[in-house]
Amino acid sequence: MSGTIEGRDESLWTATTPRTDYPELAGDDTVYDLAVVGGGITGIVAAYHAQRRGLRTVLIDKARLAEWTTGGTTAKLTSQHYLIYDHLIARHGKEVAQAYADANQRGIDKVEAISAELGIDCEFSRRDAFVYSRREERIPELRAEVEAAVSLGLPASFETETELPFDIAGSVKFAGQAQFHPRKFLLPLAEEFRSRGGVIYEQTKATDIIPGQPHTVPTDKGELKARHVLQASGEPFWRRDLFDGFMWLKMSYALAVQLKEGSDYPAGMYVTTGEPMRTIRTASYKDQPVLVFGGESHEYDDDTFDMDARHRTLIEDVRDRYDVEQVLYRWLAGDYMPYDRMPYIGALPGHRNIHVITGYRAWGLAWALSAAAAVVADIAGEPEDWVAPFSPDRMVEPIPESERTHRF
Repeated sequence: MSGTIEGRDESLWTATTPRTDYPELAGDDTVYDLAVVGGGITGIVAAYHAQRRGLRTVLIDKARLAEWTTGGTTAKLTSQHYLIYDHLIARHGKEVAQAYADANQRGIDKVEAISAELGIDCEFSRRDAFVYSRREERIPELRAEVEAAVSLGLPASFETETELPFDIAGSVKFAGQAQFHPRKFLLPLAEEFRSRGGVIYEQTKATDIIPGQPHTVPTDKGELKARHVLQASGEPFWRRDLFDGFMWLKMSYALAVQLKEGSDYPAGMYVTTGEPMRTIRTASYKDQPVLVFGGESHEYDDDTFDMDARHRTLIEDVRDRYDVEQVLYRWLAGDYMPYDRMPYIGALPGHRNIHVITGYRAWGLAWALSAAAAVVADIAGEPEDWVAPFSPDRMVEPIPESERTHRF
């Protein structure tokens, strides 16, 4: 389909914050305690924690900080990840489900605490989160999720009414979750990291890891050396073959939309359970509310990928549901989705000092705060027991095709 598309091709989060301008690597003989590859939320938080613990740390990104997946998020901080807890309890046991739930609840609290401690205004706001369905046949599944979540101490309830401008069959509500502006949180955190002696290189693409004592990280701008390396780049760039058959790539799309004067914006955060997937929340733009309306999620296929078509569908849908004044921005993001629906956090098999964090299933913001802190604690010699079920060590045998979950 030809023709222009409404909205500027940029995320709301990058459009409302300055672009970073850290130097490229141009020779560095330092032997770091930790080299962090990937300047999204996981990498920045990990670098901050490591430097604060006294570990000499360098953070590199192949482009600019917090511009790709973190810059393309809908920026919800929640332990509600579609419908997950009934599945986790049935498949992996209650102890694993509890660790999953607690890590994400802690992640929300950590964003709030760090923001308060450092005086960061990142539009953090406590909100209720809802997973809803418009189909009556999904009600038993929603009720089962509420029962599972409540058994883990999560603030869950079943609801049949929302503030959305259309009817629903039912929803799972998690009270007291949160939303924020990710770059308004992360850019000051990166500066705090640097003020403590941390080093940041942008436009520096890591191309390999050569294990050794210390490890060598070749880049397109030279080499770095470090005793520990953390791959926080979403897609692991080193030993990517280890993850073949364990994750798939999901693409998602979003809009920032101004509604006509007098329109009601939702106070809560919403996401559907099925297709077509939709996600809805309110954000701020020039001191006025805007609607973040997203979805159209699908497994990536290079032969059929069509960003413009997905955005056009979203624009048509939001105009059907809301009284739209204008579409301001449109963007996309890619997220790695483990087939067993759990992230990979920790040292790679056979490489005790080479770490990875990936596979958040598009819910990486709260996860990142706990996962990054756990990996740094392990590097510092203080491992946290809760993270063991999420270790890459579970990639011992391929996941049979019949057991690969493609659900959101």
